[in-house]
Amino acid sequence: MKLQDRMILYSRNTASDGAAGKTPGALVEVMKIWGNVTPLQGMIGMQFQMVTGTQGFEIMMRTDFDFPPNREYILVWEGIHGNQQMLIHSVQVMKHYTKLIAKSENKLPVQTT
Repeated sequence: MKLQDRMILYSRNTASDGAAGKTPGALVEVMKIWGNVTPLQGMIGMQFQMVTGTQGFEIMMRTDFDFPPNREYILVWEGIHGNQQMLIHSVQVMKHYTKLIAKSENKLPVQTT
């Protein structure tokens, strides 16, 4: 498997808003990784899009037992059409590779007429 797509993992710092809540802060780069990004296809892709409302991606990367990924990180894929921000939906750690299912950021605003 070729790990040809460059990705960056970010974490988001949160700050207290003074009313027992939190406001999202700036993104902080955690690490740069190489992986293989493919969109979910077929029936699984359609079901994922129906449930989440966004396109799903399957990301394969090498397993690094010193740094286990979790769902709190934000993944930015540096593709040929620009950077695409994705939220990690699920993580499956295997012996040599880690498989992430991520959903894309929905950038299109809802327009009503």
